[in-house]
Amino acid sequence: MYNLNVRQIEFINLLLEEKQYKPIKYYTEFLNVSDKTLKKDLIIIEEYLNKHNVELDKKHSIGIMIKDTMNAKLILHRVLQSQESKNNKISINYRRIEIIKNMLTDPHNNTSIQKLSDKYYVSKTSIVNDFKYIEEWFSLFNLKLEKTVEGTQINGLEVDIRRAIASLLFEYSKDGKNKNTIEELAIRLDAITLNALSELFEKEKIIYVNRLLLDLEKKYNCRINDPYYINLLTHILISMVRGSQGRKIYKKSDIGKFKPEKDYEEAALCINKINRDFGMTLDESEVYYLYQYFVSFGLIKDMSGKEDTVLSELDCLAINYRNRITHCMEEILQVNISKYQNIMEKLLLHIRPMLNRMKHDIHISNPLINDIKEQYPILLNVCKAATLMVSFDMKLNHIPIDEVGYLTLYYQLGLEENYATRKRVLVVCHSGYGTSKLLMTRLKRYFPEFEIIESASASRMMNINLEEIDFIISTVPLELEKNSYLLVSTFLNEHDIKNISDFLLNNKSKHLRLTSSTKLIGEYLKEELIYFNKEENEVKKQINRNIKRSIIFNPIDINRNLKIQLGFCKDECILGLSINDIENNEKQLTFYIAMENVEIMTLILKEAFNFNIKEDYANYLMKCKKEKDVKQYFKLNGEGGMKMEVDLAKVIQKETIKLDMKATTKDEALKELTELLYDSGTLSNKEEFLEDVYYRETLGSTGIGNGIAIPHGKSKFVNKTSIAFGKTRSDIKWETLDGKPVNFIILFAVTESDKNSVHVRLLSKVAARLGDDEVCEALLGAKSSEEVYEIFTSSDEIQ
Repeated sequence: MYNLNVRQIEFINLLLEEKQYKPIKYYTEFLNVSDKTLKKDLIIIEEYLNKHNVELDKKHSIGIMIKDTMNAKLILHRVLQSQESKNNKISINYRRIEIIKNMLTDPHNNTSIQKLSDKYYVSKTSIVNDFKYIEEWFSLFNLKLEKTVEGTQINGLEVDIRRAIASLLFEYSKDGKNKNTIEELAIRLDAITLNALSELFEKEKIIYVNRLLLDLEKKYNCRINDPYYINLLTHILISMVRGSQGRKIYKKSDIGKFKPEKDYEEAALCINKINRDFGMTLDESEVYYLYQYFVSFGLIKDMSGKEDTVLSELDCLAINYRNRITHCMEEILQVNISKYQNIMEKLLLHIRPMLNRMKHDIHISNPLINDIKEQYPILLNVCKAATLMVSFDMKLNHIPIDEVGYLTLYYQLGLEENYATRKRVLVVCHSGYGTSKLLMTRLKRYFPEFEIIESASASRMMNINLEEIDFIISTVPLELEKNSYLLVSTFLNEHDIKNISDFLLNNKSKHLRLTSSTKLIGEYLKEELIYFNKEENEVKKQINRNIKRSIIFNPIDINRNLKIQLGFCKDECILGLSINDIENNEKQLTFYIAMENVEIMTLILKEAFNFNIKEDYANYLMKCKKEKDVKQYFKLNGEGGMKMEVDLAKVIQKETIKLDMKATTKDEALKELTELLYDSGTLSNKEEFLEDVYYRETLGSTGIGNGIAIPHGKSKFVNKTSIAFGKTRSDIKWETLDGKPVNFIILFAVTESDKNSVHVRLLSKVAARLGDDEVCEALLGAKSSEEVYEIFTSSDEIQ
């Protein structure tokens, strides 16, 4: 009986299509293999064809050809079709999973590139690439590939090998090759998980262990939650495979005296039953292994019925852990989750066995982790930070990301509940009572979650307390300083409904991020630990070198603009910052935080998490080139918070805007603009103020490029913080970042009292406008003071 591989079948099909002699080289190009490989195949093919009375003719230096191809096709067609159906090509991913499975489950399996190349009928280069992937995959479980003269095999601890086998369940699930299901298990497990299990283990054993668990559930009148059920089922199957091969997971000295415990007794009963039914000799280490799972999942319960039992040590630990991690989450996110008692109770039910798993070093896989990373990346990372801090403070083991993923889902429920509360809406209409009622009715129909406080005319809004309003829906344009509003038609058409829906969706995605000052960052940030455009590893080395410590940092990725590296350090509070350029002219901030005080660390995380570098007031930070400027920025931002925000309309006067300046030099320009400020009453002494402006010019260039300069003077001779704008008739020389002359000058005059607060915000506001090329173009082309005034004071309200 001849079994051809895929390549050999393709070779025969190519031969059948040819009606003349072709050299071997001709076929190698089609099949993408060497001449040597095809010559070996040809020996097998010739024997195969002879068996079916088909003749292969070979002529030296000319080539090969099947004689009487028409008749040969009739003979071989059905046979080759049957062979092809048996030898369907498998995917690269599936091949790699198969190689991993065989290496993990067969302790005596020494494989090699040549063996695998022959087995899967692929090139050695493909197998070499497979090994690169496999080696990286094994490293996730602290396993290594060991290459010897006999071949390549796995090297690592038994506990890590079993963890790797368990995770294969989800690798098979991702591939989705096997479409068959096991009917006996279909009620409890989804088809994808069943298929994955059947790829790893024998069907009879899967059904057996499932029945074993169902009997335990019945015995203890409980139901094992699905994630625990899948993990427990998988690990018992692994025990049956590895344990029967003599691969012990624990040494005898590692096993304590647990025999009187109910969990240990039940584990022993299960292992003894498996030994009896399958003729295995699983020893006490497998009993201990299963015992740990029973304890960590809380499966085996005391059936005495004592409901008034005092909370165990584990219960107290779980409650404390839940409360502390929830406090961290609430502090960072600035929301109240603990008020939802049902969520807190469910969270406790998960945390109790989770802490037990950490105690016994038992890892469960989370089949949803990739979806959680994709759907809730920010919340997952905040939760990761919270578990790191609380586990460190309570001296508990590190929580793996799979477990953090489960916790994240509970906190997401809390956020959904938080956001689902009714929105207090004010409707502003024309004075007509009928039209306002019509709009309110339609709003309630399409947005039942709205609590419409009242309907008011624009003139009555002055008498309404807007602090208690979430947002405003209006049929008339409004002039509001703080509250955002949505402009709609009286009849609330489809376009209006979409705009409101988009607004709600946008705010839902933003509700995690609230504005926060940076008081603690300003206090703890060390100037010597501020870096510009340095690689992450280099920053870590420099920080450790600087503080003479060896801190292990854990990455917390909030978004593309904000990263946090979290570590722990006794007797010292470390806070560093790296500011890096990334694509699309954006900046990325990475905070390096290491300390022992978890409370302070949580508050610093709150400030960092809620710091939005895309806000206007952060633009100044993005332009900082020196470490001391960055330190100063966070310090000032912490002192003033949002109170440092400024209204450009209050510091810009149309009488200090001049678009036909006579100046032809830098000195003349500064004097001419100073004269404008003096005439408007801004300055008490123009000569002294000008001296302060010249002093600032000695500290660095104020020419920012694009033909614009922003000189500024912080002086006690300024009566009121103001800005003067001037456009020269011709270009004048100025020290600029792009080396080009300027013809538009913006002169800042800042009072002594404002120099440590408003000045930063003022520069930031103007810099935000000038960062837009269209704004610069409009500014240089302005024909009147009104145009310049409008460019810098135009509102950004939602319309």
